[in-house]
Amino acid sequence: MTDLYFWAQSLDNQAPDLIFKNEEELSDDESRQKLVSEIYEIPKSNIEVLPADAPVTIRYSYPKFVIEAIPTEKDTIKRRAPIVIYGELPDDFSEYGVKDVYNRIASVVSDKLNRTLDDSALEAIQNGLSEILKNKNRRFAIQPFQSNQKVSSVNKRAQDFVLTFNIWRQLLGQFFNKIRG
Repeated sequence: MTDLYFWAQSLDNQAPDLIFKNEEELSDDESRQKLVSEIYEIPKSNIEVLPADAPVTIRYSYPKFVIEAIPTEKDTIKRRAPIVIYGELPDDFSEYGVKDVYNRIASVVSDKLNRTLDDSALEAIQNGLSEILKNKNRRFAIQPFQSNQKVSSVNKRAQDFVLTFNIWRQLLGQFFNKIRG
């Protein structure tokens, strides 16, 4: 099971931000600052797996991911107060893992953060995690043929190119579907 971290702004704009590791609140400043630093590293890789109009964004650099979800609640001055969810997926991440991570996110957001994600946000999270799994499987599909041999830099570059090509193809397909629709 992977650790999940949750970071949410206090809705009253007075109390400290809520930061949880799984279902336990992090209270020491060092752990909180380390987590925030790790979260900011992932968006730099800037691989998004959801359409731009979704109430959720997911960025990842496998195995790490960051989900930013917009709950229905707003802060005291009526601004959106996103929830940031950070995690690192295990090597054996599978469809079962997608369901497990999704269920744990829904539970902590509701029970510990006392926030509500609407159905479209929850669906986007589940679809985004499934998309990460598909991309992971595509990326590593070539590996069984390589046995225990070291991968040459040419093969590694070719794998990276194919992964990047597939991601761009998917993003462009979503873009053109959005324009047509």
